[in-house]
Amino acid sequence: MRFCPMDGAELPAARAVSSTSIARKITREETGLTRERPPSSDSDPLIGQVLEGKYQIQSKIGQGATGAIYRAERINIGDCVAVKVLKPELAEDYAASERFRREALALGRIRHPNVIAIYDYFEQQRRGDHPPSIFLVMELLSGKTLRDVLRQEHVLDIRRTVRLMIQVCSALHVAHERNVIHRDLKPENIMVEQYDRQNEMPKVIDFGLARLRLTGKLIKTLTEQGRVAGTPYYMSPEQWMDRPLDARTDIYALGIICYEMLTGCVPFNADTVMQLANKHVKLPPQPPIELRRELPMGVSQAILRALAKQPHERPATTLELADALQRGLSS
Repeated sequence: MRFCPMDGAELPAARAVSSTSIARKITREETGLTRERPPSSDSDPLIGQVLEGKYQIQSKIGQGATGAIYRAERINIGDCVAVKVLKPELAEDYAASERFRREALALGRIRHPNVIAIYDYFEQQRRGDHPPSIFLVMELLSGKTLRDVLRQEHVLDIRRTVRLMIQVCSALHVAHERNVIHRDLKPENIMVEQYDRQNEMPKVIDFGLARLRLTGKLIKTLTEQGRVAGTPYYMSPEQWMDRPLDARTDIYALGIICYEMLTGCVPFNADTVMQLANKHVKLPPQPPIELRRELPMGVSQAILRALAKQPHERPATTLELADALQRGLSS
């Protein structure tokens, strides 16, 4: 068990919760990235099926709260992809199915090596009055989540952290230029591919909570009344206060992720969601350099600026944040 040197609390890995519930530690199963043994075709009817005449399901590789992820072969090409399938019982739920569709729309707008690629989205009618099955075909990733890396190493090398964050910032800049705001950035939603420390490539995943504009109109927020959209430990003050969001909301989350990578803990922790919200809105974070003395002052200052309470006080773009981190290494 690891504890934050700031307040003695156990380092969390949280999920979105209702405003009246207590934030609790997330399990790997809840991230939707759990690895498991491939089931036999007897236990899973999708195994062996060919979808749309081109995707042959080979095995189940992940299970989450809203659906499952399968490894499939693209028959006409011969390579493998990931097929994300919404749970049948959620297909009738507007919010769940619309988030699934929103992820496809968001990923379809972004072409960047540090964002998971989307290849296809389709629905298949089922027999009777059942709602259709909904599928999302994506790039097959084989790395670890940044959360897994942090669990293993606690804190990361400073230059390695900046190198990873610069790539993530580049990916989010393209997303923001396409009017896509992720809104749920956290270590669980960053995969680290080619994990050998010399040739690492982070990939931003899970755009299910993304907010985007289509034909000049903002897609309606799917968040239920009385619930927060995002993961509490990484949410910006404006998210907590239900104010308009822009790219600087993601910049705040990136600041927290960078803080955690370099210090081993998030800047704010609490026993309840309301206490946590109050800290994000009102309490200044402890400078990361106070938790890790060898941290360059410029890097610490860049992170603190990303964590400013007012959006206009943060870097205007993720590229500006990346530049500040890079320059901070030499200060």
